[in-house]
Amino acid sequence: MNDLRRDINEVFANQQTQLGDVSQSRNRMLRAATATRRVKRQVWASVAGVALVLVAAAAVGTAVVIRGLNPKGVIAPHPTPTAIATLTATPAPTPMSQPLNVPATTPVILFHDSVDVQQIDGITWDGSASGRVAVGPELGSGYIQNPAGTLFGGTGFIRDRTGAVVASPVVDTKGFPGTWADDGQHYCRMVSKSQLPPAGGEPATLQVVAVGQAPRNVVQVARMYDQASAGVVACSVTKDRAVVAQGTSVGTAVQFWVVQLSTGRVLWTRPSGDIRASHDGQYIAEISYNQATRTSTTTIYGPTGAVLGHVAGGINAFSWDGSLAIVADWQGPISVINWRNGTVIWRGPSNGGYLGAMPEPGGQRIAVSVSDPRHPQTGGYYPGDIYVVGPDGQAIKLLTNVIL
Repeated sequence: MNDLRRDINEVFANQQTQLGDVSQSRNRMLRAATATRRVKRQVWASVAGVALVLVAAAAVGTAVVIRGLNPKGVIAPHPTPTAIATLTATPAPTPMSQPLNVPATTPVILFHDSVDVQQIDGITWDGSASGRVAVGPELGSGYIQNPAGTLFGGTGFIRDRTGAVVASPVVDTKGFPGTWADDGQHYCRMVSKSQLPPAGGEPATLQVVAVGQAPRNVVQVARMYDQASAGVVACSVTKDRAVVAQGTSVGTAVQFWVVQLSTGRVLWTRPSGDIRASHDGQYIAEISYNQATRTSTTTIYGPTGAVLGHVAGGINAFSWDGSLAIVADWQGPISVINWRNGTVIWRGPSNGGYLGAMPEPGGQRIAVSVSDPRHPQTGGYYPGDIYVVGPDGQAIKLLTNVIL
């Protein structure tokens, strides 16, 4: 046993200066110490005891080698672990919080807040200012603004741009009960004797209402039915006229009347299909649909009922001065045209559909809401991108993914 210890010590002394792979030093020393000796079975118990010594020796040898590789015997520090960046969740969008701050006479476009449908926001036509207008659960059911966006109405209320209630019309229908006049202070509406007319229908009456005052009857025209009704297509205090259409159960017209508001006189009338009108009733577009070819054409009538022109496609809206029209058909993108000469001044996105339009009051620009496949309908209204198009064909994308 002493001989074995001596041999091991000698081998350790020789190997200590030759250690290469220290992880194998223990095995090498064992092999060298026992290579020239015949170890009998009874000796293995002693060898096992010595193994503990070898483990300690290997540890010492490893430490010696490390010290030899580092100046002054200092063990090299471990590299500092690289910090793992913690992902921060993107904050959820919030409703517009800054109030709209523009003069009360500045025209704006009102729209549902992109985050909260119960909040109404506003933006100027050039996009230079925007902000919150009003908040309330009743706004989630919809509203209709007057041309300049200084007032807006819904079921049982009319508010100004501060959100204050300025009138509370009698609730006899869902939503705003009429069509805003071009002066922004009146609206026209159709009423009948019964809130729920009989199947055979009953006479309807055109009324004009100044905000906050009692309605004034203008003339009895058209009829109300249980499944169809009459509506006001245009209401103009400045031009002293309104356009009334008799609707079907699917919303198209079968006849329309041009009425003088001050006297109730019917200026002219004609059987019709689907119609649109300029804000002042000076131009009326009658649309004819061809289901077989999935195309449409439009006939445009002037103030006296004379035919002024024809347009390929369906006209959906006019600019304030009546010079521009938005054309949308089953196929192809939306376009804005000069309808008198047929010049196309702007084309919308190839994959966008028509949702609505609004003329700039007193101006030549027209705003159009266009659908975008990236913004599908998820609630009760369809969101769109709002483009403002000028008479020179220049367009700006004013809003994205909003509901007017």
